[in-house]
Amino acid sequence: MLVDTHCHLNFSAFQKDLGQVVDRAVENGVAKIICVSSNFADAKKAIQIAKAHPGVVYAAVGIHPQQTDPKNPDSPTTQIKKLTEIAKQKQVIAIGECGLDYSPAPPNEKDRPKKEQLFLFKKQIKLAQKLNLPLIIHTRKAFADTIEVLKQYQNISGVFHCYSAGKKDIAKVNKLNFYFGVDGNLTYDEGLQNVFKEIPLEKILLETDAPFLSPDPFRGQRNEPKNVKIIAKCLAQLKNVSFEKIAQITTQNAKKLFQI
Repeated sequence: MLVDTHCHLNFSAFQKDLGQVVDRAVENGVAKIICVSSNFADAKKAIQIAKAHPGVVYAAVGIHPQQTDPKNPDSPTTQIKKLTEIAKQKQVIAIGECGLDYSPAPPNEKDRPKKEQLFLFKKQIKLAQKLNLPLIIHTRKAFADTIEVLKQYQNISGVFHCYSAGKKDIAKVNKLNFYFGVDGNLTYDEGLQNVFKEIPLEKILLETDAPFLSPDPFRGQRNEPKNVKIIAKCLAQLKNVSFEKIAQITTQNAKKLFQI
């Protein structure tokens, strides 16, 4: 049994064949899938998909730091209010993805204001505390600030989605008692492989980030939750353990964190 702890079945890439995508995942031993959100509309879709696939698909609801884009019609305060309204539904097992993203905005767009990103991030941490739910953390070019924010809170848990920091930062994540998410880029990124050799299996969660980050040999194609098996096999080779052990331990990790 495998668990894809991070994918986006609620994105338009899966609009035409969502049921088949879920079926293919189950056929390939992926028994549970967490559908992660980036805004309020995505969150509503994630809950709908979880309702349609009970016991297989679960919802994570959150506001991505890029939702601070000035073009967004809803203010950060309004976005948080809307998120709080739906986060209590039983299909919701995590808050996210949320965090900080300091990467440059695309051409002809303004950079996302750090002040508003911090507001959204801290409000979602408090919501996770209130509901006793784990956090799914997105951090890009903002790892140090993300760590500093999380250190301010007690009784929180979660995962660093698509962990991309270096070996020297592993201890910082461990000190928070957070998990490390590993995605399809593990199959072709030698630097990332060297990092994950140093991370204990008991702290790793498997993710696809589908429809993004397809593993070899499917780079450039739409990713699917079924491909979490490829990531597990790659991790088994890196750790010099059996595929079965990877499946067992990462599934235990997912069940422990997300209570699924």
